[in-house]
Amino acid sequence: MKQIQWFPGHMAKARRQIEEKLKVIDIVYELVDARIPLSSSNPMLNEIIKNKPKIVFLNKLDLADPEVTNSWISYYEKKRIPVLAINSLNDSLEKDIYNKTKEVLKEEIKKDEEKGLINRPFNAMVLGIPNVGKSQFINNLAKKNKVRVGNKPGVTKMQSFLKAGDYLRVYDNPGVLWPKFDDESVGLKLALLGSIKDSILPLDDITLFGIDYLKKYYKKNIEKRYNIDLDSLETNIDVLNEIGKRRGCLISGGEIDYDRVYNLFLNDLRNGQLGRMSFERIDEDV
Repeated sequence: MKQIQWFPGHMAKARRQIEEKLKVIDIVYELVDARIPLSSSNPMLNEIIKNKPKIVFLNKLDLADPEVTNSWISYYEKKRIPVLAINSLNDSLEKDIYNKTKEVLKEEIKKDEEKGLINRPFNAMVLGIPNVGKSQFINNLAKKNKVRVGNKPGVTKMQSFLKAGDYLRVYDNPGVLWPKFDDESVGLKLALLGSIKDSILPLDDITLFGIDYLKKYYKKNIEKRYNIDLDSLETNIDVLNEIGKRRGCLISGGEIDYDRVYNLFLNDLRNGQLGRMSFERIDEDV
C-alpha cells in the first residue's frame, strides 16, 4: 500500500494556532479513540505542547471492548499518564473531569493559593485527530450545542472557546493529523474507524483489513450480525459474497455489488452494530 499523506492546509494552520494559544493554557485534554488509542494519538502532539500538563481521554468507550480498554487504562497509569475512559456522547463529564484536572494541577493550584488566587478557572485546550469526538466532548462539558459536530473527519475548521462550569474554560481546535503515516497499519486503522476520509484509501483494502481482524478476535460478532458461518468460507471474498447475498447487495444478474457491501460493513463497524470491539492491544501494539 502506498504511503498515506493527508495534511490539509487548515491542519498546518491549526498547529500554529495551538502553539500560540498554549501560553494561556493550563492543561491539555487529548482525546483518542478508545478502540485505537495509539493510532489515534498524534505523535507530534508532545512536541507541540512540550511540558504542558496533559490528560488522555479514551473516548467512545461505549464502542470499545471493555476488557481491552481496562488494559489500556492500566498501561497509561503505569506510565504515570493521567487517563480517563469516557463516552462524550452520553456521560455526564463535568465533575469527573474537573476533579481529575485538579488532581493533575495540584502543584499549580498550591502556587495560586500562595498568591491569594482561590478557585481560579482553568484554561484547557482540547486536542485530538479528526473524528475522535472533540466537539461532542466540549458540548457535553458546556451543556450546550455550541460546537458543530459530525461523524466524519474535518468538521471543525477553526478554534472556538466555551465556558464549562464556573471553573473551567475549554478551547476547541480542528483535528490535527500528522503529515504522513509510515506504518500502513496505522492508516488502515484510522480509515477503518472513519478518522480519515474514505477517499484516501480504497474501501476494499479497508474492508478486507477489518474482516481479517474480526475473524481473529471477534469471529462470533461478524457471524451473528450477518448470520454466516465463517468456518465454511475459505477466503475474505467468500465472506463478502455471503454478506452481500444475505443483505441483498446485488446488481442485475444477481452479482454482488461490492461497493454496497463495503459501505454496509464499515457503517456497521463504525456505529457499533457489530458489537463493542477494539483494534489495538497491549500485547501486540506496544
